Amino acid sequence: MLQRCPHQFQQRYIKKRKARPAEAPVTGSAVHDAIERNYRQKIESHEDLPIVDLLDYYAEEGFPKTALAEQEQAGESILWDTSPDAARARGRVMLSEYHGTVAPRIQPIEVELKVSADFGLAVPIEGRFDVDRTNSVIDVKTGKQAVKKPKEDWRIQGAVYAKARNKPVEFHSIGASPKTHNVTIVTPLESENLLVHPTVQQREELARSLRSLSNWACLLMAMYGPDEDWPTLGTFHQWSCSYCGFRNNCPAWKE
Repeated sequence: MLQRCPHQFQQRYIKKRKARPAEAPVTGSAVHDAIERNYRQKIESHEDLPIVDLLDYYAEEGFPKTALAEQEQAGESILWDTSPDAARARGRVMLSEYHGTVAPRIQPIEVELKVSADFGLAVPIEGRFDVDRTNSVIDVKTGKQAVKKPKEDWRIQGAVYAKARNKPVEFHSIGASPKTHNVTIVTPLESENLLVHPTVQQREELARSLRSLSNWACLLMAMYGPDEDWPTLGTFHQWSCSYCGFRNNCPAWKE
C-alpha cells in the first residue's frame, strides 16, 4: 500500500482510519470465521464439523456477528453491492464447497496464529495466517473470482510467513460470482503457483526491499509529519483508486 499510494497508507496506518466496510470483505471475513471454527475444533477431534451445523452457525451467528463488528469498527454502514441476504447466500455456497472439497484433507495444528518476523527494521513485521499444519502454512483468500497465481501482496505475506515459520505457504483461493454464486476453488493441487516457498536469495531481496520501504516511510514522516497529507505520487491509479475507501478525502480527487 505504501508503494502504491503513500496517502492511502497514511490514512490507514498512521491516522488509523477505517474505510467504509464493503460487501466482499465482510462476506470473506464471515467465511473465514466459519472455516476457523471448524479447523480449531479439528486440532483435537481430527474430524470436520457436520456441514449442516457449520452452515447453521455461519448463517445465524457468524455472518451477522461479522457484519455488525465491521460496522462498529468503521462507524459506517456496509456498502452492499447486492444485498445482505444475497451476500450471506454467496458466502454460504463458498463455505459449503470449501468444507466439502478442501477441509477433509487438512489437519491443522494451530489456527489464526500471530507471527512476527525480524527483517532488521525499527519494528518487527507482524502477520496472522489462517492455518498451521505439519508441512505448510495455509492462508485462505476469498473474492469474486478465484486466482491461480499469488498476487503481489500475497507473495510478501508468503515471505513473511516463511521466515517466521520456515515452511512453504499454501494459498487457497475461493471465488464466487455475485450474480450466479458459481464457486471455484484453487489450491496448490490445482495450481502449483499457489505454493510459495521463497529461496534464500529471494528472502534476502525481500528484506532489502522492506528496509527500503521502511526508510521511505520514515522520510515521509520526517517531511510531512502525521497530519499533513502525504503525497499520492501525482498519479491517478485507475483500478486502485476505484476501490479506495479514502478517495472522498484524497487531495488528488477533491475536485
